[in-house]
Amino acid sequence: MSFTTSAYKTIDDETIFYYKWPSNRNNPIKGIVQIAHGVGEHAGRYHPIAEKLQNEGFEVYANDHRAHGKSVKSHDYLGYYDGDNYFLDALNDMRQLTEIIQKEHPNKKIILFGHSMGSLLSREYTTKYGADLEALILSGTASFMKGLGPVGLFSADILGKINGKHRSNELLKKLFFTQFNKKFKPNRTKVDWISSDARQVDLFEADPLRIEDFSLSVFRDILKGTKKINKIQTFESTPKDLPILIFSGDKDPVGEMGKGVKKVANAYEKAGIKNLTLKLYEGGRHEMLNEINKNDVEQDVINWLNDRIKV
Repeated sequence: MSFTTSAYKTIDDETIFYYKWPSNRNNPIKGIVQIAHGVGEHAGRYHPIAEKLQNEGFEVYANDHRAHGKSVKSHDYLGYYDGDNYFLDALNDMRQLTEIIQKEHPNKKIILFGHSMGSLLSREYTTKYGADLEALILSGTASFMKGLGPVGLFSADILGKINGKHRSNELLKKLFFTQFNKKFKPNRTKVDWISSDARQVDLFEADPLRIEDFSLSVFRDILKGTKKINKIQTFESTPKDLPILIFSGDKDPVGEMGKGVKKVANAYEKAGIKNLTLKLYEGGRHEMLNEINKNDVEQDVINWLNDRIKV
């Protein structure tokens, strides 16, 4: 089915590119899904799940976060950020897309779907704008990793003072992405950790919009945001009656092989979330939407939505 693209200007004069997959006009719109993608990728990678949702009667919107995808001036600017707080800026960009959606669908609440970094942003977003949401879906989310999180944050702060926060840094890239990949030795590629489906891994490696190098501040600000959203106050600020689906692979290093994902789910339950679903897929890695059982995962998401979203 078809999709359209457009862009909007942010309050700090950045241009943010976004996709829209309109629902089938022959049927009532079941709901509106807003997707927040992960670090190093872009919203265009969500065409498959967006089209399935589209065919199910959902309308889907997804923006390329700043410094990502087609929200950059040119290919040379992929990963480059010169602002003061990447996490907050990306969150505000998501909010502007929400406002566009609300103008086009004034009587509809939004289903927020976040993957990886997008799931972290979505968790914070929900504490601020949860009243505008009908459901929350978190893919490949994370707790503040024991050891790696504090070390990464300390390193980012020190390196930023030495080298400047706008430059890329090989040390931090190795600290995270190389560590993730070590879980799957012998490695065929640098990104074996994203999926056990070799075809999907190769597609990701060949993607011209994929990013490996980021301004140091992107790493630092995401780590600071991750630490904040994993504090008890964030979980307690989440609307108690909001349906939440958390899914991940039990071999996802970002989710600490399921341990971190369970920690997040338990924290939501302790905070009083009434409608929480946790699904860990055996053998799955970081991108369950690109795993060997991706069709089953997509159908699970659709079934979960259909059980909770009533026209």
